[in-house]
Amino acid sequence: MRAGYGKAHVQLTRRTLLIGAALALAPLSRAADRLGAIAQDVANLGAPDTALEAKIAALATEVGLKKIGFAAVDMDKGRTAFVRGGELFPMEGLNKLPIAVAYLKLVQDGAARLDARIYLKASDIVPGRSPIADRLRKRRTRFTARQLIEHMLLNGDTTATDALIKQAGGIPGIQAALKRLNLEGVRIDRTERQLARDTAKLTLDRYLADARDSTSARAMAALIVRLAAGNLVQPRLTKFVLDLMQRTKSGDDRLKAGMSKGWTFAHRAGLLRVVEGVVPAFHDAGLATSKTNARVALALCVERATLSPAELVQFHRAVARAVLEAWT
Repeated sequence: MRAGYGKAHVQLTRRTLLIGAALALAPLSRAADRLGAIAQDVANLGAPDTALEAKIAALATEVGLKKIGFAAVDMDKGRTAFVRGGELFPMEGLNKLPIAVAYLKLVQDGAARLDARIYLKASDIVPGRSPIADRLRKRRTRFTARQLIEHMLLNGDTTATDALIKQAGGIPGIQAALKRLNLEGVRIDRTERQLARDTAKLTLDRYLADARDSTSARAMAALIVRLAAGNLVQPRLTKFVLDLMQRTKSGDDRLKAGMSKGWTFAHRAGLLRVVEGVVPAFHDAGLATSKTNARVALALCVERATLSPAELVQFHRAVARAVLEAWT
C-alpha cells in the first residue's frame, strides 16, 4: 500500500510540476500572442508613458535638435513612449536589418538558401562602406548568403548588401518578402548602388523629403519587437540575426553606450555622413535586454543635425539612460 501511494504521489507531483510550468509560461505565451496580434503598430500595446516622452523631447530641445524620432517599447510590461514616432526618416544604414529579415523570410519559405554560393569580383564593389572591397580588388571571391548577411549586419557592408539583394530576386524580391511579413512603415526601394547615385544628385532638402528608403522610429521599434518575439522568422533565424546585432561594433558609442549595468544591446546603427555642414541623419535601433531577460526595443532617429558627431553620440547615450532609469 505504501508503495502504491508512492507511485501515485510521484505521478501527482509530475503532473503538478507540468501544470505549474504551463501556468508559468502562460503569461509569456499571452504576451507573444499579443505582440503578434498588434502587427506593425506597437502603439496598440498600451497607454504611452507621457513623462518619459516629455523627458526625451526636453533632452532634444536642450541640445538644439529640431527633429528627432523616438520609440521605446517595453515588451514585457506593455509600456510605450514616442516622440514624433510615426514621422519618416531616411534609412541611412538601418536598411540592412529589414533586408536581412526579408532574405531570411525567403529562406524560411524555401525560396532562398543560407548556403547559396555567390561569387563577387571587383566590378561588384559598391560605393560606401565596404570592408570586403579590398579582397575583391585582388581576386574573385566566393561567399555564402550567410556570410553576406554577416558582413552586412556586422559592418554595414554595401557590396554585401547589394549581392544579397540580387540573390533575393532584386528589390522586388525584398519588397515581396517584407509585404508577406506585414512590415509596414519600412521601405526598401533601391539598391545601395542606386542610393549612392541618387543621393549624389540631390540637394539636402530633396534628399530628406524623399519618401523612398525611409522608415519611422515606431516602425523600426515594431520590427525589432516582432523579431524578438518570434513573429517574423523561425527561432534559429531570429537568433542568427540578434547574435549578429549583438556582436556588431558599428555605432557602439550611441544607444549601446548608454545602457545601465547588467543590460546588453543588440542593434543596427545608421551610417554617419556630413552634407553641407549638416549631419542628414544619425540613427540607432535595437533590443536592450537585462540579466533578468526584461526586453526594451529602442529606436532613435535624428535629422538635419548641426551638432558634432561627438555631441550626437552623447544625446543617444542620454536617451538610453533616460529610458532605462524610467522603466527599471
